[in-house]
Amino acid sequence: MGGPSAKTYMGWWGHLGSPKQKGITQYAVSPYAQKPLAHSFHNAFYNSFRRFKSAMYWYWWKNAEEYNAYLYTKAGKEELDRVS
Repeated sequence: MGGPSAKTYMGWWGHLGSPKQKGITQYAVSPYAQKPLAHSFHNAFYNSFRRFKSAMYWYWWKNAEEYNAYLYTKAGKEELDRVS
């Protein structure tokens, strides 16, 4: 075995050679992968408020619908006459 030849990258007795570097490859990690809980408390507050708001609208509408149906019964009519 002789020294490195034209098509060999391994050097002689530990003198390692390599081909010329053509470019540098860079890799990046997504910020969401680095910080999986980033802004979680902030988002939880606003998401909870949004869900509460939509639930209250549904709850209000359902109660208004039931109260309207109650007013068309005999007991509801008596209560409405008593209050008015």
